[in-house]
Amino acid sequence: PLLRCLPSRVASLYPYPGSKMALLSRVPLTFALSGAALAAASFTLGALLNRRHGLLRLKLKLLARAKRTLVLSRVRVPRSLLPPSSSFVSDAEGLVDCDVHILDGKISAIDAGQTVGPKCDAGGSILLSCFTDAHTHMIKTHGHPRTRNPTGSINDALRVELIDQEANWLSEEDVYRRMDFAIATAYHYGTRAMRTHLDGTNSPDAQLRATVYTAFTKLRAKWAAKGVCLQGVANLYLPLWGKPALAEPHLEEAMSHEGVLLGAYCGNVNGTPFAETEAHLDALFAYAHAHGVQVDLHIDETNDPQCCCLQPLVHCLRKARANGYTKPVLLGHLTALSLQTPAVQREVVAGLAALRPLTAIVHPATNLGLQDRRGSMPPHCVEIDADTPRTPQWRGLTLVQELAAAGGGGGPDPA
Repeated sequence: PLLRCLPSRVASLYPYPGSKMALLSRVPLTFALSGAALAAASFTLGALLNRRHGLLRLKLKLLARAKRTLVLSRVRVPRSLLPPSSSFVSDAEGLVDCDVHILDGKISAIDAGQTVGPKCDAGGSILLSCFTDAHTHMIKTHGHPRTRNPTGSINDALRVELIDQEANWLSEEDVYRRMDFAIATAYHYGTRAMRTHLDGTNSPDAQLRATVYTAFTKLRAKWAAKGVCLQGVANLYLPLWGKPALAEPHLEEAMSHEGVLLGAYCGNVNGTPFAETEAHLDALFAYAHAHGVQVDLHIDETNDPQCCCLQPLVHCLRKARANGYTKPVLLGHLTALSLQTPAVQREVVAGLAALRPLTAIVHPATNLGLQDRRGSMPPHCVEIDADTPRTPQWRGLTLVQELAAAGGGGGPDPA
């Protein structure tokens, strides 16, 4: 996709007089000519690469329609996508040179290139499985500049979300259009499975809930026809799962829509008694077990080192597993885990590794920006004054390598 976009990206520089291309007259002629030559060379290279890849795509389409079997030769596949028991040796980038056999549109075998007979030469192209985007908020997507976050903090992110919700989310056209565009762009670049948090479905406003669910249901059906699996998560603020008068109507509405599972915004549990947080999580897992659905949690997304909802989560999920709950559980963010003591970190990582199927989703593009920002404040975060100059000191990422080394896995299934 990058190579496919290169010509258009280079060409797009020319129509805009305000772009840096218009500033060439301010630099010496030699540099101006060098810049122009580089742009022309980039455009030519991009056009050649685009033509080559276009021809390969056309050849693959024709061969796939004409033949039940197809062998792609000289492809490179990430070693991580191949069976652990296979004997392939990867290069320094983790890629394996191999031939891929396709039967009736599905991969039937992979070998090291010993196949004799007709092949389609892929020219060293990298072959990847389709992408899965397991944590999105499509209801909130493509809202800039109307939802500009003035401080970049979590607090202002939530504030502008509520403002936009009141102003625009009652319009099904607005919600549908933004969600549809998000799915279309992901599909273009190879994504075939997406999960979106259905923000607004926990609102007391019935019209808002209906708008979000209707847009989701229509888009799920539309994109299923193109091979995209779309899931939705109906969240409640975690303590509300412990209040049946609020939880059960939310549950009933969520379960009336296909492809919807249960979730929670766990918030900052610092100051909440451990037993209370356990009771709320127990209630959520009990509902999920009764209805046979997965659970997806926003958990410990804060800069507060006194917040560790993962500790009661490990206890409660262990109980749920013992009681027969086997569905995958997904944990999002977990940023405060990196602020815990080494002893707590080891306890949590080991506990999570024993509770599979369970997946931790890290959000570097989100949390590298949101965490440790001026303007952070309770109840979500430890306060950081918005008006005092201060450079963020903390990366805001969870223990990625430790969790991976502990053997976490078992991501969202397509059900």
